[in-house]
Amino acid sequence: MKLKLFFFALFLSFVLFLTPSCIFRSNQPPLIEKESSGPSGDTLDDCITFEWLGYDDDGYVSLYQYRADGGQWIDHGTKTSYTWCGYKEGDHTFEVRAKDDKGLASEPIIWTFTFLSFEPYLGDFVFVSGGSFTMGDTWGDGLNIEKPTHPVELAYDFFVGKHPVTFNEYNEFCVDKGAVIPSDEGWGMGSRPVINVPWWMAIEYCNWLSEKDGLPSAYITRCEVNEGQLLDSEGKVTTDITEVLGYRLLTEAEWEYASRGGEHNSEYKWSGSDNPSLVAWYDYNSNDKTHPVGQLEPNALGIYDMSGNVLEWCTDFYSEYTASQKTNPYVSSGTHRICRGGCWAFPEENIRVSYRFAALPTDFASLAGFRIGRIAQ
Repeated sequence: MKLKLFFFALFLSFVLFLTPSCIFRSNQPPLIEKESSGPSGDTLDDCITFEWLGYDDDGYVSLYQYRADGGQWIDHGTKTSYTWCGYKEGDHTFEVRAKDDKGLASEPIIWTFTFLSFEPYLGDFVFVSGGSFTMGDTWGDGLNIEKPTHPVELAYDFFVGKHPVTFNEYNEFCVDKGAVIPSDEGWGMGSRPVINVPWWMAIEYCNWLSEKDGLPSAYITRCEVNEGQLLDSEGKVTTDITEVLGYRLLTEAEWEYASRGGEHNSEYKWSGSDNPSLVAWYDYNSNDKTHPVGQLEPNALGIYDMSGNVLEWCTDFYSEYTASQKTNPYVSSGTHRICRGGCWAFPEENIRVSYRFAALPTDFASLAGFRIGRIAQ
């Protein structure tokens, strides 16, 4: 009897030795992988479809679950795709995991993306009739570079952006052209004026917008022959601003004329009021940051934020004023480009309509953005 038991135990040990170890493995979690690459980085799409596929070597996938932006897991049956719509502007995550027939879950797969929404400011322009005005420090309390005052005639009509170009608008250009989206300094993007944009990128934006609207480019871009010069409708270099049909930065004279209210010829020191707090974000009320455009009162032409919020690149080079009369002025040579309007960090005396500021076209800062315009045809 003992001998029989010994041989039975020996036989059982031999069988167990030959039996594949997988029979005795514990249940393993299922696996899941992306079937489509999905979004990555910045996207303009307001609906995104995510696709995946799961499998299980020791059972079957009985359920998929998803969650958005770290929320609760939501059962999704055995469907292998999901379309997400209605997310807000900003950063988002979307995760999916599989569960097997024993309830064991896989590691989730994760998509991350940033949604950029765009508000309808693009194409929002104000018509400005040409006319004459006195340019410079007409109050006598400005800086030397604002003097002497001098008569200027703009013998043409033009359009001016109702607002500075916003992050919403500029970011669309960045996504389309593969350019780097500038820093918002942690203040937010959306309808705030874009900042940290050098002059060279501002004119790239102008050319991009011209192309979108079927207009000729206004500028020769950087690193090309005659870089930064204006172009006429046939693509030839010109210094006659009336021959430039594409979107562009305002000339310094256009900027001040529009800031003063154009034909209204306002005598306000600030664009739209003698009380800067009604029309401008500056050191007194800005809380050390930019603000969404159009929140304060406009000037007589219905243009917003021409005093304060951000300095605005102009198309001209800086040059000293002279007292002589000028018609359709444009300064086509120099080293520094003009900025106008003052900004959120400046005191009230430096956001007046005659205030001038100059910077290298490669410079960028949280102080400066830009506004666009074009000739009226």
